[in-house]
Formats: sequence, C-alpha cells, structure tokens
Amino acid sequence: MTNITYHPSDELLRSHANGELPESLSVAVSLHCELCSECKNKVEAISQELAKMTWQSNSQTMCTESNEPTVDYTTMLESIMQLDTDDSYLMSTPTYHVSIADKTFEVPYLLHRYDDLKWNQLGAVSRARLIEEQDTRSNLLHIAAGGEIPNHTHKGFELTLLLDGSFQDESGHYQKGDFIWLDASHEHSPKTTEGCLCYTVQNAPLHFTKGLSKLFNPIGGLLY
Repeated sequence: MTNITYHPSDELLRSHANGELPESLSVAVSLHCELCSECKNKVEAISQELAKMTWQSNSQTMCTESNEPTVDYTTMLESIMQLDTDDSYLMSTPTYHVSIADKTFEVPYLLHRYDDLKWNQLGAVSRARLIEEQDTRSNLLHIAAGGEIPNHTHKGFELTLLLDGSFQDESGHYQKGDFIWLDASHEHSPKTTEGCLCYTVQNAPLHFTKGLSKLFNPIGGLLY
C-alpha cells in the first residue's frame, strides 16, 4: 500500500465515528479509511469507545429504573468484542471503476453510489459533481498528465483526497490516499506529471491570485 503522509485530524475522525459530519465530509473520511489502515484502525477504536460509553449509559439507566439484579454490561461487551471471529464466509471487497478521457481508475467501492457522472472540462482539468449541501460541494476532480491549476487561494476550505496518481505544490508532494485540508491561509498551484484523480470538498469558489490567472476568477465556479 502507498505510504500515506497526510491524514484527517483525530477530531475529524471522532466526529466521523460519531455521525456528526455532513455527507460530503463523511464520504471523504470513509474513502481515506479505505486506503489507510492507520486511520481505519483509529475509527474502529473510537467507534468501540463510543459504543462502550453508550452501553454503560444505557445499562446505568436500566439498573436505576429496574429492581432486577445489577448486570455488568461493560464486562459482557468486552467479552463479546474479544471473541475470535471467522471471516472465511465474508465476500471479498468489491471494486468500482471510474473512467475519464482514455483512463480508467479503480476506486473505493463507496463511490458506486454516485455512478451517474457528468464531467465538465476546463483545459486539463475535468470535474464531476457528486454531492451538494447548501454551499458545500463535493466533486471528483481529474487533472490530466502535465496539467496544472493556476496559483489560487480559498475563500472557504478545500479538502482534497488523492484517489490515484500524484501531484505537487509549493508545500509538498502528494500520493494516493493523502488527505489535504486547506483554507484561506494557503496559496498554491497544484501540478501533476503523471495525472491524478481526486475527491474534493469545497464551500466556496477558488480565488486566483497571480498574473493572467486572475482572469479565471469569473469562471472559478467551474472548479467548485
């Protein structure tokens, strides 16, 4: 598996496990966890912790309202979670593919629910809308080999999860699985040698900042 450098914060993972994120961000974290065993294990541990807390709270309520003998539900839950499981009967993880231009990418199966993709192209960049939640929008974004997005900043936040390929900007080099969160304090110009496919979430259009690229601001919504 690719060595992943950039991950969601522990706070974001906890919000995801607790069901507090909007769909666009929850999908982003889920996709990252499909590619990153480290964060997948963290989410599973947080989920177990939350389940344990809920169980304890419910058992205390039940004991308070009942005259029945007290049952140690915490020990019972821990015993259940420590049981060995036989996963030999489980189906293998299904795969899903996304095609754009002359390339086909294998992506996490979660994306199969958004299979009616309509691509819009602007130069080397193609975008397919997935989710709209008021001002927040998620997309699949494909940048062709040798492509670049001119220098820009963000009026809101921009989350980029790299699903395939690689790209680089002034801050570093990013590979499959990397989870990059930027805001108005960041300014960059992403470019890719081999091409890349990303899942992105934004809550405002890009704002181009240098030279002739400023002319793109009236149509910045095409990338949002």
